[in-house]
Amino acid sequence: MANMPKSSTARLEHPKTCQALFQLFLQGRAVTKEVDLGVETFARGEEVKSWIQAAQIVIQQQVEPIATTGPHCDQPYSCGFYDYCSKDEPQAEMPIYWLPRLNRQAWIEQGIIDLKDIPVEELNPVQQRVRDCTIRDKVFFDRKGAVEDLAHAPLPLYFLDFETIQFAVPIWVGTRPYQQIPFQFSLHRFTPKGELLQDEFLDISGNDPSRPFAEYLVKCMRKRGAVFVYSAAFEKSRISELAERFPDLAPSLLAINERVIDLLPIARNRYYHPSQHGSWSIKKVLPAVAPELRYDALEGVQDGGMAMDAYLEAIDADTSAERKAQIQQQLLTYCRLDTYAMVRLWQAFSGQKTKGSKHAKTI
Repeated sequence: MANMPKSSTARLEHPKTCQALFQLFLQGRAVTKEVDLGVETFARGEEVKSWIQAAQIVIQQQVEPIATTGPHCDQPYSCGFYDYCSKDEPQAEMPIYWLPRLNRQAWIEQGIIDLKDIPVEELNPVQQRVRDCTIRDKVFFDRKGAVEDLAHAPLPLYFLDFETIQFAVPIWVGTRPYQQIPFQFSLHRFTPKGELLQDEFLDISGNDPSRPFAEYLVKCMRKRGAVFVYSAAFEKSRISELAERFPDLAPSLLAINERVIDLLPIARNRYYHPSQHGSWSIKKVLPAVAPELRYDALEGVQDGGMAMDAYLEAIDADTSAERKAQIQQQLLTYCRLDTYAMVRLWQAFSGQKTKGSKHAKTI
């Protein structure tokens, strides 16, 4: 780099944020804009040289260097070699990273890697609860508090979950780079008589699913009844974005947001099982509440990232009809479990039962 001509430049291209980006693409025109980063890049020339020199020294060694794990292993991203580098380090029976929102490195520097060795008075109430449940191998369940949290939401009830996709370079007119575009939802609902029904939407045509998604969501939601989600910010944000894109549907969409109740804080405040290992992800809570329901038993799609990958494969023109049908079923099964998981959590927390389950036709 030191020998590179001073006139050299470094450029970064990123997508233009314009509504007509896809039209530009179809017309063969540029969909990115170029930004000159030459000054910023070459100002770090000596720093990069030092990295190269350090790497060359390591390569020339006959013995693998000793490396200890630490905060650098997660900065700026988690290192894929963490398990390898930590394999010879002392392993805790109950690692401190099970304690949520803990300054882990501060304790490691004091030689503490097991949560049972951390003084209780140094922990906040939630961390104390996790520590106590883990050490004693017991479940915390504030049943009375959970019932009170849910008492103000009578039947009918709805349980809603979205799956989304995002593109660096948008492929649909009216969307922006990295915008979360919903392509699927599952909806379980209790009727006023307590019957459990299920409906769903999935569009793998390759067309922008936003408008049909929004229309069918409005159709399914009726006029009244609490709408339970797990981590409300995600679904509410997507609904607000749909309302902004489709003003004629905005009143109905925003009315759904007004009915949303988040199950996550109820779970966090009222329930903890040692198997959760400090997490209140629904994929951690569900097996504790309903052991017979497992995401890792699903075929093909077991989490949101896999759902995105499956969707991209489904809309690919080279994907066979047979494979597309298989992906469709896997996506539907996965999303159904997300909303049925919320049903089971609601049942456990409220103490109420259902009359059964019925799957509505997928459009």
